[in-house]
Amino acid sequence: MPTSSTDNASSADNQQATNEFSKFYYTGFCVGELSCSIIRATHKKGKGFYFTPDLTVSNADRFLLEEVNRVIASEQGIISPIKGGYNLKFRGRRKVEFVLNFFRDYPVLAGDIAIKKLEFLGKVLPSIGKYSKVQDKIEVIEKCRKGLKNLKLYGFEIEGSVNRHNSDATGFFLSGIMDAEGSCGLKKSGLYQQPFFAVAMKDRKIIELAKSFLGCGYIHKRSDDGLFHWEVGSKKEVLRVAKIFMNQYPSRLSKMRERLEKLIRSLNDYTLSSEVNSEII
Repeated sequence: MPTSSTDNASSADNQQATNEFSKFYYTGFCVGELSCSIIRATHKKGKGFYFTPDLTVSNADRFLLEEVNRVIASEQGIISPIKGGYNLKFRGRRKVEFVLNFFRDYPVLAGDIAIKKLEFLGKVLPSIGKYSKVQDKIEVIEKCRKGLKNLKLYGFEIEGSVNRHNSDATGFFLSGIMDAEGSCGLKKSGLYQQPFFAVAMKDRKIIELAKSFLGCGYIHKRSDDGLFHWEVGSKKEVLRVAKIFMNQYPSRLSKMRERLEKLIRSLNDYTLSSEVNSEII
């Protein structure tokens, strides 16, 4: 039976909505790799100094950073090599403001630390530059600088539980988080290889959002580094989560997609050939 024009319109609307929510992937990815600072720099000519905001996203995948740069800031950032990867850097009031505009349209869904970092940058921008009309602008700048330093040292958490958001927005946001901070595969457990999917971060609410949205796994706070760690180890659930981030809310990090493909293939092969044995490969 032919599809009605109404059905076609509905399908097109749904696709457009999904494409729009997919930009939350870049929000999640940036949250996982985000560094914010207000730099005190010396003028190249003459004496004196000035302050400039800096927002940096780091990763080993240059092609993905180029994509992030294009989507969130129309290629305003500069990518440079660092040990083990690359920095995508937005330095200066105009460039940082460009990025903050993206985060206003596609806000951080969970992550008190990241929200506070962006809040400090937003507060300091009017005080930056020699033509700033902000009274006591040096005091404002130093307060924001100190705030960012304290976030790095001590973290930050707002009272309350994780807010509910659109399901697709959350799925894409978590896909970006997983590409930035997640891991998956098989690890040795006694005589067997145990499947796992995990993510660890300083921000508890992001980890709680992952557990709530995916409906599986457990959370604990690691004693060695203080990070909140979510992990799932059930063969059935690991396979389900891997397929979610392979197909429904797809990973864009090439290294993660390779791991997902390998993991799904391994678990599917095991499911087909080894149902008699209840142990995982």
